[in-house]
Amino acid sequence: MSSLDLTVAITIGLPPASVEGVKTRFKKVYYHPDGKVDPSVFPEIQVWLPHYKGLPESVKSLDDLPALQHIQLISAGADKVLATPQLKAYSGKVTLSTASGIHVLSIPNYVVAQVINIYNQIPRQIALGRERKGWAEADEVDQSGEPVFYNRRTLGKTAGLLGYGALGRESARLLKSFGVKIIAANTSGKATPQETYVIPGTGDPDGSIPSKYYSTKDPKAVEEFLQQSDILISSLPNTKATAYFLDAHKLSLLPKGGVYINVGRGNVIASDELKKALDVPGHLLGAAIDVTDPEPLPDNHPLWSHPKLLITPHLSGDTENELGIAADILVANAERLVAGKKVYNQVEFGRGY
Repeated sequence: MSSLDLTVAITIGLPPASVEGVKTRFKKVYYHPDGKVDPSVFPEIQVWLPHYKGLPESVKSLDDLPALQHIQLISAGADKVLATPQLKAYSGKVTLSTASGIHVLSIPNYVVAQVINIYNQIPRQIALGRERKGWAEADEVDQSGEPVFYNRRTLGKTAGLLGYGALGRESARLLKSFGVKIIAANTSGKATPQETYVIPGTGDPDGSIPSKYYSTKDPKAVEEFLQQSDILISSLPNTKATAYFLDAHKLSLLPKGGVYINVGRGNVIASDELKKALDVPGHLLGAAIDVTDPEPLPDNHPLWSHPKLLITPHLSGDTENELGIAADILVANAERLVAGKKVYNQVEFGRGY
């Protein structure tokens, strides 16, 4: 495999095998996981793989990097890096890409696991047994308000994917195997090809899995989408358009026994609104969130002890060999850069994703 005629700087620690692999693919590699790149080499650097917090402070602005063509992030979102001094007001020719697709081997698994957890009330059964060191009765486990406890089936249910990027597509693929019907809501309201980096065997490359799409820009379409979603899965990024997109009223539109799962950004719904929705007797069966508003969720917040809510501390994306996958995306995008193709996961600076 030929070497790419590019000089790359890497300021994040990678697995040893990935470091060696990257070194065989690029003309020159400055590997400094401590972030301390000698400013004398700044004029050489054409591609940069930085820490998730962004470029080192020694880079005052992108003017310090006259040869830079591309910045490859290791995170699936770009909001934190776009807020850094070097990029906050940038609108030049350097391209920026996220590592969207890096978490498809863990977060969609989390989504499916939480659907199963809630439909079978597994966490509550375990908690009751651990608390009393004894057997729990069915009527103690049930939180649905139904006369008799029963485990919900996935077959025939409808999952609404709010956001249909890499995470939404792989979640859809997995849930479909459980007999779940898939619908999706995105900006366009149409099926689009998957432009993110795709790990072979995952995702929905042509967007054909959902039976119907809805536009998040159309309030009536959003209402119809929510009314059909037995399981609502949010994987929206953090942008001005997505902040507080959901509220208690919108969650009240889900069918009785609905489930809400959020693996995108916590501020898609205010915590008070989520609590209000969960407090309605006999409506939502439960919710699971790996992201919160604010984040971290303060100690002793009422949501921590809500019986219908499962909260995890934003760990669903900590994927086995995550940074090895990031190195793969770096190489894939460098190949596209050299070939004159649009890079995977390119971020539009004004839009934020």
